[in-house]
Amino acid sequence: MTFTGRRLPAYLAVSALLAVTACSNTSPSGGDKSDTLSISVWGVNEDIDSIKAAAKGFEQANPSIKLKFNKTDCGADYAACKTLIAGKTMSDVLVTGSWNLNEMANDGVLADLTDKMGADSVKTSDFVPVVIESDKAAKDGRYYALPMGYNVQSLFYNKAMFAKAGLKEPAANGDYTYQELRAWSRKLTLDAAGNNAESPNFDPKKIVQWGYYNRIAIPSEPGYSPVLWAHGGGLLGDDKRDQCEIEKAGTIEAMQLLQDMMWKDHSAVTPQQEQQTPGYLRWIQGHVAMQQGSHEQVTIAAQQNPKLQYDMAALPKGPAGNSTLLQVHSWAAYAKSPNVDNAWKFVKYMATEGAGKQMGLIPAYKDVASGAAFLQAPGEPAHLKEAQLDPAKWPLARTNIDPTGQLGTVLGQDGIGPALTSLITNKKTAAEALKGTCAKVEKILGS
Repeated sequence: MTFTGRRLPAYLAVSALLAVTACSNTSPSGGDKSDTLSISVWGVNEDIDSIKAAAKGFEQANPSIKLKFNKTDCGADYAACKTLIAGKTMSDVLVTGSWNLNEMANDGVLADLTDKMGADSVKTSDFVPVVIESDKAAKDGRYYALPMGYNVQSLFYNKAMFAKAGLKEPAANGDYTYQELRAWSRKLTLDAAGNNAESPNFDPKKIVQWGYYNRIAIPSEPGYSPVLWAHGGGLLGDDKRDQCEIEKAGTIEAMQLLQDMMWKDHSAVTPQQEQQTPGYLRWIQGHVAMQQGSHEQVTIAAQQNPKLQYDMAALPKGPAGNSTLLQVHSWAAYAKSPNVDNAWKFVKYMATEGAGKQMGLIPAYKDVASGAAFLQAPGEPAHLKEAQLDPAKWPLARTNIDPTGQLGTVLGQDGIGPALTSLITNKKTAAEALKGTCAKVEKILGS
């Protein structure tokens, strides 16, 4: 799930189906084959421009195939795809995500690419392992997409604030703990009089600088998952993510840590403050010292506060080790497209030869990320490799896959939504709020 600039489907600003380039003679689902390939894309304008730029190589190599890009929620939001399918206007190719690939594969929307990969010698070993695994459906272990790229959650921090507080900067490789992060957060939180959160004179009602921000302030976006995993907990466990882990000791410990940072230490942005101004924007504006976020923060900082002095580090370790969350965007073909062969050619090209600067993501193919498309791009933080590339190899690096297609319901009002609200608003302790939640989750999962 993207947690800031390019958000999860519910936060996308895209709405109406809009053709943005090329021809318009694409046949609807069930029609005849066509020399025009329709492609659903989503995101901000620069995302779409990056896709079109990458696709130029395909157009040059395949002059007989015309490309038509349609701007739509489909792929980011499965419901939007269902609308297109019902209206027989579904595109041949779409950009799907690790959060909904399984649901679409289960419903027969996505074409099985496994045999085509074998026939064209597309090797899974050429991709970042944890990323390509997210394109494998839980139902049968076959591949229904190829990676466009991915985001990784890291710690962004304000260098000037650390220097002013006399603190050593976080170890770039994540060799520090959540307890250390908590201690730094107290020292980096300041009231209007300049007192930090450890001072007996600190006024929590007049905070002008917060030490930390985590998107636990928005329960529907599990940016807190890496914290839970690092403590040996989680939301849904097992390979199929169908086992409730919400009442595990590690989950409760991690949730209590985040609650205490907001309400006991007063060093982290609260839900109320999040509603006034999103925490990631507070960090961009220079009012938050540390935040958990993904690479789009680099772009936002360059656009909105180019003088911001910051760097990034891998996320800290907990009792179970270091953990991070990856969100994967992937190229997929519509299973009932009359142009599925050409769709595969396009998917293969964009994931391999065309891999690079697509939607501002980290390329997942071979060593492309080590070059100009990412690591050597101008304006990047000093410790980009340690914070963004290396964590993808951690044993506790996980993607936001949803094999059951029920994570949204689990996080909602019929699941753990009320418990999370009670927790983050400080009405109940983590143990009190989460007690009995697994019974509700298991009912949703049907186990």
